[in-house]
Amino acid sequence: MERVRALISDAVQYVQNASPRERRLLLFAGGGVVAFLLLVLWAGFGSSIRRHEAALDEKRSAFEKVQRLAAGYGQQEQERQLLEARLRQSPPALMGFVDGLARQEGVDIGSMLDRGVVSGGQNGRPRESSVEVSLGKVPLEKLMRLLQSIERSPGVVRVRRLRLRKSQENKDTLDVTLTVSAWQSA
Repeated sequence: MERVRALISDAVQYVQNASPRERRLLLFAGGGVVAFLLLVLWAGFGSSIRRHEAALDEKRSAFEKVQRLAAGYGQQEQERQLLEARLRQSPPALMGFVDGLARQEGVDIGSMLDRGVVSGGQNGRPRESSVEVSLGKVPLEKLMRLLQSIERSPGVVRVRRLRLRKSQENKDTLDVTLTVSAWQSA
């Protein structure tokens, strides 16, 4: 401590004994040192602020992503619950169901084969039953309406396979083979 006081008193005595030209030079040098220190402090604070803003932006984007995922999860959870409710419904008797829809749409069924339960029903998996249907000479518009009627039906009923060929007699109609499946929770 004593040594610091001695250095300060020597510096004060030097400034007092200095010529006006040396004093101006010391003033400019001191001003330059102060300006340099202020510049270093400003750059340090600016860098720190930019780092914190970048971290804050990263956290905001992560929070927005979590919000989007939460909203998507809620929607998917609702869809899952609706599907489970549809799976709990007893599926329609497929042969009569498909026959009724075909008559409603004005489509003649050539043949229908009940495949019965084809998979599932174990380990909590839904039980799938299916019917294979052959349609002959069907216009495309009627086929589209029939497929839409099947897909919009109550329960979980879907067209699993669809095979189309142009009819031999009439090129504006199709020969169609499709497999319709229905699922029910086990």
